[in-house]
Amino acid sequence: MGLETEILKCFRAGILVIDMSGVVVYRNEIAKKILSIDLVDVGGNLRYSSAKNAFYRMLLESLELKYLPSRMEAVLPGKEGRTNRMIGFTLAEFKDVDNTRTGICAFFKDLTHVEMAEENRDLDARLRLLGQMAAGLAHEIRNPITSIGVHCGLLRLRHKEDPKAISSLSHIESEIGKIESIIKECLNFVRPAELNLSLRPIRQMLEQIAEEVTKIYPKVKVSFQTEIEGDIIAEVDDLMFEQAIRNIVMNGAQACLPEGEGNVLISARLSKGFWDLDLTEKDSTAQNHSDEREYFLSVSIKDDGPGIPENIRDKLFVPFFTTKKGGTGIGLSIVQKIVSAHKGVLDIISEEGQGTEFIVKIPMRSANA
Repeated sequence: MGLETEILKCFRAGILVIDMSGVVVYRNEIAKKILSIDLVDVGGNLRYSSAKNAFYRMLLESLELKYLPSRMEAVLPGKEGRTNRMIGFTLAEFKDVDNTRTGICAFFKDLTHVEMAEENRDLDARLRLLGQMAAGLAHEIRNPITSIGVHCGLLRLRHKEDPKAISSLSHIESEIGKIESIIKECLNFVRPAELNLSLRPIRQMLEQIAEEVTKIYPKVKVSFQTEIEGDIIAEVDDLMFEQAIRNIVMNGAQACLPEGEGNVLISARLSKGFWDLDLTEKDSTAQNHSDEREYFLSVSIKDDGPGIPENIRDKLFVPFFTTKKGGTGIGLSIVQKIVSAHKGVLDIISEEGQGTEFIVKIPMRSANA
C-alpha cells in the first residue's frame, strides 16, 4: 500500500474518486490544486456543488452511464474575475473485489494554457494576414500624405508673411504627423514579433520602470516589491518586454488620474508548471518533478483606479478599441502580442471600484533555448 500511495503522489494529473452516491473517497495533491476554487474535501458530496461546477455535474451524471466516455472537457469558473479554466479528463470505473462498480475515478489536467496557446497560434496567423494588408494600405496612404506635406512646405514659403495661413498650415502639418504616428503603430502591431532573446536582470528593469512612470505622473505612487532574494534573471527580448510592462504600468497610472492620485504596485514572483505552484511551497509532487517542469516569471501590475467596466472587458485587446481621448487602441494589443511571442499568457483581474490587476506570466527560459 505504501508503494501505491507514493505512485499516486507522483502522478502528474489530478485524481478524484467518488462513490456511487457522489461522495469523494480520494483526491491527490494535484487535484486539490486544480480544484482549489471549488474544492470538495474527502467525505464531502459533489451533489452540493454540482449546480455551479460543470466538472462535478458531469461526474455525477456519469454514475448513471453503463459505458463511461473516454475523453471529456469541462470549463471551471475562474477566481475573482480571472479567466475561466479548461480541464480535460478521462473516466474509469472504480470496482470492488467482486468486480462491481462502486464509483468512478477521474484523471484530469488543467488545459487552460493549452487553450491559450491554440488561441495565440490563431492570432499569429490572423496577424500575418493583417500585416500584409496593412503594409499595402500604409504605402497607399503615405504617398498622398507625403505629397500634402511637400505642398504644405511650398505654401509656407509662399505665404510666410500671412499669420493665418501659417497657422492653418501648422495645423495641417500637425495632423499629418498624427496620421504618420498611427500608421507606424499599426505596422508595429501587425508586424511579426522577432525576438532577440537574452538573459536579462528583470528586477532592475521593473525598478527603473516604476521610477520613470512616477516622474511622468508625480501624483501617482508607482512602486515595486518582491519576496525574491537577489536578482531575477529571465530570458526575454529586453526592449519588447520592457515596452509591454511599461505600457501596462502607464495605463494603470492613467487610470488613477481621474481621482487625482493613486497607487500602482508592480510585483514579481516565481512559479513552476501550469499549476502555478510557488517555488517556496513544500510540495513533494513538485520536488519529485522539479527537473521536468518549467519555471515561470509572474509580473503583476495592480492599480487602485476605478476598475474596468464589465461591458468592455472583452474588448480590451481588440485592435483600435479605446476609451481614451486621443488613444489609438493598439497599446494593449501590442502588449498581448509581445507576451504571446514570449510563449506567455496575460491575465486580468478587475472589479469596478476596486482597481485592476494585469498579470504577465512568461517562461524563465525560451522553449527554443
